Amino acid sequence: MGLIASSFRMMYLTAYKITLETKIQWIASAKMELVASSDEIMSLGNDLDPDNPAVKQLEARRDKLIILEKKLDLQMQEYQNRLKMVDAEMQSAQGAVDSAIQRSFSYNFQ
Repeated sequence: MGLIASSFRMMYLTAYKITLETKIQWIASAKMELVASSDEIMSLGNDLDPDNPAVKQLEARRDKLIILEKKLDLQMQEYQNRLKMVDAEMQSAQGAVDSAIQRSFSYNFQ
């Protein structure tokens, strides 16, 4: 790859890396909100009689939140794996940029 192509590749990878990092932060924030909601549901259920039908509804909602949290964990893991791949590719592209610069601006005086 030439210098220009490698530079464009680096810009693309940098933008993609920022996008992945933003998605990871969004998922982390959503998980914190889920945990808070789940805790709130549990505290509401503690005040009620265990045989109350509302307790069953609260438990079902809590279970749905737990499933959603697991899905978010899987999505976050996928984004983190992609981020690792992007980092590795960025190192490779940076090596190509460095090599292209070295070749382009080396003068052989003989």
